[in-house]
Amino acid sequence: MKKRPIDIICSILAFILTPLFFISFSALIPCCFRPFYYMWIDPLKIPQTSGYSRSVIIEAFDDVMDFLWNGAEFKTGQLAWTEEEKAHFEDCKPLFHMQLILALITGILLVTYIILIKKKVLKTARFKGISSISWGGALAISLLLIVGIFAAIDFTALFTVFHKVFFPGKGNWQFDYETEQIINILPESFFLVCAIFIISLVIILSTVALVIGIVKRERKEKIKQ
Repeated sequence: MKKRPIDIICSILAFILTPLFFISFSALIPCCFRPFYYMWIDPLKIPQTSGYSRSVIIEAFDDVMDFLWNGAEFKTGQLAWTEEEKAHFEDCKPLFHMQLILALITGILLVTYIILIKKKVLKTARFKGISSISWGGALAISLLLIVGIFAAIDFTALFTVFHKVFFPGKGNWQFDYETEQIINILPESFFLVCAIFIISLVIILSTVALVIGIVKRERKEKIKQ
């Protein structure tokens, strides 16, 4: 089957969708999977640095997650909070939901594309014998390596840039440690752990996709020979 315009267009879309799926899916785990936070409470010494017990920390964290994902009333357990703090988490809510939607949509589209390739309805447009999804993995690795280098050099600056980009013109993400106490149980070190996890998982998924593409190319070359 010769490559048609639709094959080329779909291959380009798959190339773009692959890093979007890998990144959004990887970010969902620390954002949705509460035990991910629980497992870092003691290693990061959050009870010692915050002055709160583990049970108080988990209660406050769960309340915030219930607000973000379940539409529950905003509260932070036994910790103090302000309307400014509540406004920030209200700003976070659509970003969390958009991330989930992005992961679902890109995942469904990629699975559909792979099925259509398998059924020979579409044919992937290969570059140097490697599929667009595999090259999409290479793109994801490149993007995350850039972010990873930035984070390694100055994570605080990256953290600030992130908030300025996603919360333009707002300063309510800068909390008062006394009146907005949730920040005491969400230290910068935890967000660094999240960043490392996301970057690592994206690189693993992308490497697998790229290796699969290279292995398939080698097999096809051997068959031709």
